[in-house]
Amino acid sequence: MDLRELNKTQHQHVKRHPWELCRYRILNFFLNRCNDNQIIVDIGSGDAYLASQIAKRHPQSSVTAVDINYTPELMAGLTQQLPSNLVLSPSLETVASQKKIDVIILMDVLEHLEYPQELLIQILQLQGVSVKTNFIITVPAYQQLFSEHDRQLGHFKRYTRKQLDHLLKPLAIKKIKDGYCFNFLLMIRFFQVQKEKIFKRKNHVKTGVHNWKGNHLITGIITQLLWMEFKITWYLARIGVKLPGLSCYALCQPFQ
Repeated sequence: MDLRELNKTQHQHVKRHPWELCRYRILNFFLNRCNDNQIIVDIGSGDAYLASQIAKRHPQSSVTAVDINYTPELMAGLTQQLPSNLVLSPSLETVASQKKIDVIILMDVLEHLEYPQELLIQILQLQGVSVKTNFIITVPAYQQLFSEHDRQLGHFKRYTRKQLDHLLKPLAIKKIKDGYCFNFLLMIRFFQVQKEKIFKRKNHVKTGVHNWKGNHLITGIITQLLWMEFKITWYLARIGVKLPGLSCYALCQPFQ
């Protein structure tokens, strides 16, 4: 969860949105394609939910969650609930001396930056990043869906696969696989944006994941449906059929 949304709720009572739960499943699916005992760096980690779940699922791996908005007070509060193989940090300096970094996670981070190339260059200059380092990147898709929700979260833009490719290629980052996910949610967001435009409603937008009120059963059913949808679109993408979705993902490695 984005820290801007975390600040609107009580962390200990957070109800996880199906999007957020399925997002973890997708990330874990990508990570399972890598080896065990990894050095993993999750950049823009927010409330560290994803990093925490990954650390629990991969106890032999070392996970560092980096977010420039971490304060000593926030880290102290979050650390009480985190596994021992997860470290929080407000900067990349914590991993600057790592001789090897196996996985860099940038899930819904680049859209927060006016000049995302600067962060990517900083990451590529880390000592531990090599041609064997796997990048897992997701961004919100389609600028046509840019809304008040994006503005409240501090987004600068949304991306298509082609636009993400144009961002990465000049930095010598090659895409191994890419595609879209959350295809059904794309339609829901489309109608939400049209409603916002028609009624000119720009205040008190209530579409964030922190507003989720569903019970355990409903949450589980929707999460499972989103996960099944992802698996179907993943295999369709393997045969060249890439359906549009609310999020765009790219699995990458540096050229050199």
